[in-house]
Amino acid sequence: MFALIIREMEEEFVLIRQHDHAALSAALARAACDSFLPIGRFSAERLYAIEQHDRGWIELDETPIWNDAAGRPFAFEDYPLLPKMAYYRRGIQEAEAVCPYAGLLISLFYTAFFEGFEGAQVDGFRKHEEVRQRRIRMNMRASAEEAALDMARLQLFDSLSLYACLNDPGTPKDQEHPWYRAGFGASRKLFPDRDILSAGWEGPGAVRFSAPVLKRELTTSLPVKRIPRRFAREIGIDAAYSGTSWTVEEITWLPPE
Repeated sequence: MFALIIREMEEEFVLIRQHDHAALSAALARAACDSFLPIGRFSAERLYAIEQHDRGWIELDETPIWNDAAGRPFAFEDYPLLPKMAYYRRGIQEAEAVCPYAGLLISLFYTAFFEGFEGAQVDGFRKHEEVRQRRIRMNMRASAEEAALDMARLQLFDSLSLYACLNDPGTPKDQEHPWYRAGFGASRKLFPDRDILSAGWEGPGAVRFSAPVLKRELTTSLPVKRIPRRFAREIGIDAAYSGTSWTVEEITWLPPE
């Protein structure tokens, strides 16, 4: 099974692996200004969490499955809930085994996905992770407030990467994915007294931020597969995915004007 990031175009599907998206998040984080990722005792652990937050999907990144109801492969947004939670937990456990504080941040990150959800399975996931979170905070002598702030940083860099993943390069602002047309909500948690952070495409290869997120202009690479819808219909999504080569989207991230 596979939980793709999918960019639906008129004639094609653009498919992106979760772990490649996380690598893009980390590339942005490494170049971040101190105001967005201040140096502190958990600096390395925060970066590891940003880089590894989707590691639960790594082994599943080669076999997409078709969602008949949506007329496209399953994406991370609509992947079936029970296996999704199992993969989330697997990724948290693997991260915690290497870096406990990163495991805490990723646990908080995934638990936040289920705010407002009800049901025995979700309650079980939430309670299990809350136990993990308390244990790690106690062992690491980290306050709940400190961890919540670092989790918001993880959310922000996840969103910055998803902005590039979910919008085709050069997309006009009014046609962007609806999650980010009004800006990045996680910036409100970090800077409640500032205008919300936003971004926009400048041509097909550059994104400009509304605030100085990065220390310098940065160019990143994102591997994608562009699969024609006709190709997927004719031979099936698994064969079409296997038979399509990876290409690279280079994106230059610019400071505000």
